[in-house]
Amino acid sequence: MNQIQIPSGMRDLLPQEAYAKQQLQRKITDIYASYGYQPLETPLIEFYSTYRNAFSQLKEETLYKFVDESGQILAVRTDMTLPIARVCVSKYANEKPPLRFSYCSNVYKVRQSFAGKRNEVTDCGIELIGMDSKDGDIEVLSCALDVMECFGIDDYTLEIGNSDFFKLACKQCDISAEDAQVLADLIDRKEIPALNEKLHTLALPEKASAFFEQLPLMNGRWALQTARELCFSDELREETENLIRLDEILGRLGYGDKVTYDLGKVPHLDYYTGIIFEGYVKGIGTAVLSGGRYDALLRKLGRDLPAIGFGVKTDSLLDVCEAQMPSVRKLIYPREKAAEALLKARQLRKDGPVELIPSDCEEMEVVL
Repeated sequence: MNQIQIPSGMRDLLPQEAYAKQQLQRKITDIYASYGYQPLETPLIEFYSTYRNAFSQLKEETLYKFVDESGQILAVRTDMTLPIARVCVSKYANEKPPLRFSYCSNVYKVRQSFAGKRNEVTDCGIELIGMDSKDGDIEVLSCALDVMECFGIDDYTLEIGNSDFFKLACKQCDISAEDAQVLADLIDRKEIPALNEKLHTLALPEKASAFFEQLPLMNGRWALQTARELCFSDELREETENLIRLDEILGRLGYGDKVTYDLGKVPHLDYYTGIIFEGYVKGIGTAVLSGGRYDALLRKLGRDLPAIGFGVKTDSLLDVCEAQMPSVRKLIYPREKAAEALLKARQLRKDGPVELIPSDCEEMEVVL
């Protein structure tokens, strides 16, 4: 007997899960609205060229692509940041920034090995367009922490890094783009022996080599102090002091015990241009929230504006964020009294949902 199946990496949500997801998304979007972010929807499909022009290191194998009737290559969106950036450049070309948008949309990415990840996920996030790091970073981080609080899970952490930290160190040591990519991968995966071996081949100055050796270990509450001690240039020290000031502000806002740092967090080097961050909750092994600053993206599309944002992968939270479905009363009624039953149900629904059950009974009856 043949089974009716869905494509790899996809998922059906049954009523209990779908209801829990709706409730979670409502909590999240209410927080976004409280910060002044306005909802925005974009098409599921974009021109493939939009992605190709925006990302110099585009992994084409991760895109769902097809050809339209005129022969143009289209792509199913892999995230919401690029579509919203496109809208800002086109529909809001003459609007004075900052622009604040929120979204809650499905995104699609082909994954060769799932490791618990899906090809289709619901991304629920915000984008703050046109505000620089001095003012925008703290607003977005504060919003992210408020969102994580709404999950109802006490044990959560927002881990902050800075992509410029690594890139600046590579630039000051004249490390080639190819070698920088290798180092980034080793640091991100915390492959210490392989990292030390690679650094040995680069013959860096002693202080610079010590900095890169320790970069994968610069995590936790003391990461900023360690960075301050190991920085080998004024520019790196300035980046560190900016993070220390940011940490002090978050502490004054009451988030101090929920924030940690990882300066070895260096993924997506062609995308992010400043702070990057991920949110973790107890019981889930991967980040449920991720984001960062991407000041160069809108420039590639035609309008030079700084930007920062984040998204929440709501599907990953369904196992730990439960919601009790509302009880539904049943109105059992004689089949010949359908109109009367509908009128009665209309009154009953003022106090909650009602399900109509036609029957061979003689009188209407309401049961739980």
